Amino acid sequence: MNLSAEQRRFLWIGQSLVPFAINVVLNGAIGWAMFRGAETIPFWGESSIGADTLGTSFFLPAITCLIVTPLVRGQVRKGAAPALTGALAGWLRPFQRSLPVRAVAIGGVCVPLAGGLAIALLSALGVGALGFAPFLGWKALYAGVLAAVVTPAIALLALADRPAT
Repeated sequence: MNLSAEQRRFLWIGQSLVPFAINVVLNGAIGWAMFRGAETIPFWGESSIGADTLGTSFFLPAITCLIVTPLVRGQVRKGAAPALTGALAGWLRPFQRSLPVRAVAIGGVCVPLAGGLAIALLSALGVGALGFAPFLGWKALYAGVLAAVVTPAIALLALADRPAT
């Protein structure tokens, strides 16, 4: 799959850097609202690092897909975003589905891949619990990195979508 310079710029700036910044702030605020008053956050349990990380791994990509896909499709229709005219990368083809199915599938794939990797990393680092501030840092940074990786793939799928006839 060959991307033009315009497509690479569109995916890098608008679909990677911007979502990184938005999700760092947004998920930091969500973490603060959900966990404020907690002195420490355990690794596992109802309100825990693991549960929050796995939940973020599903909901962030799924919700992002539901928001970004129509926006990018609209930008392509208006000529504000460069449509993908060549073949889509093979690993993305299974996600060429209706929007709700695409969103659930992307979220579902991210739970074991991104969430599993994040949980393994935290386990390898010996994290058993985190104080409130370090947890907020983890939540914000994890969400930012996840958004920076997943949003360009979601946008690339939308760039490749054919307009409805």
